[in-house]
Amino acid sequence: MQILSSAQNPQIKELVRLQTSRRERRERGLFVLEGARISMEAADSGVVIEKFFFSPKGAQRYPQVVAHLTEVAGEIYQISDQLAQKIGDSVNPQGIFCLCRCLDNLFTADKIKGDGHYLAVYGLQDPGNLGTIIRSCDAFGADGLILSEDCPDLYSPKVLRGSMGGFFRLPVYLTADMGRTVGILREGGIPVYAAALSPDSSSVLQTDLSGGACVMIGNEGSGLPQEMIDCCSGSLIIPMTPQAESLNAAVAASVILWEMFRGGQH
Repeated sequence: MQILSSAQNPQIKELVRLQTSRRERRERGLFVLEGARISMEAADSGVVIEKFFFSPKGAQRYPQVVAHLTEVAGEIYQISDQLAQKIGDSVNPQGIFCLCRCLDNLFTADKIKGDGHYLAVYGLQDPGNLGTIIRSCDAFGADGLILSEDCPDLYSPKVLRGSMGGFFRLPVYLTADMGRTVGILREGGIPVYAAALSPDSSSVLQTDLSGGACVMIGNEGSGLPQEMIDCCSGSLIIPMTPQAESLNAAVAASVILWEMFRGGQH
């Protein structure tokens, strides 16, 4: 174990770069976790922890967490409480940081179950919304989440925090061609529905989602482009009161995920 106290130390500078740069995470295949609970969830799910950093306050407050992460991590570093406060991304850093190896998130047809329930997200912008969607997918038993490549970075601190550990229990796939991905799902017998405010959309309450199904959610402001809607099996809408214009993307996703979950309970 090494003891670090300077923000100029190469290990600390690497940690900060990976916290703040999507490009750095992509190029290195590494990401950073901050906090005791999420670090333990990552370790318990088999995520490879290459480096573990903890402060004296972190060790005092979370002795069992520090003991376990010390056993499973490749390299161990103790950092000062002042340094933990400085590099922490959260408001009140707990003094627990893990540098982890990214997961296999590439979408391939062999990862899809014919009777599975999936959510596809196209062009989302808000990392907080993505974190909430991951959390809802986990809560309502989705078999996977499929993201277009222009969605927020899966490994950003805000997404990871918002997912409340769901990220490590839910298969999340990235696709560079959502249209082709929809085609693969449909060829595999999984109907794909666009969540769209269009006149010919069916109510989600009248849409049978009990078998294998995938529903696609679009951008917070503009929804799904017409070309995405056209490549789906059909479109659906969530019934609302006349004065309501639309729902937040994460809320709409959660309602649809609940309907899939409820249908599968019969």
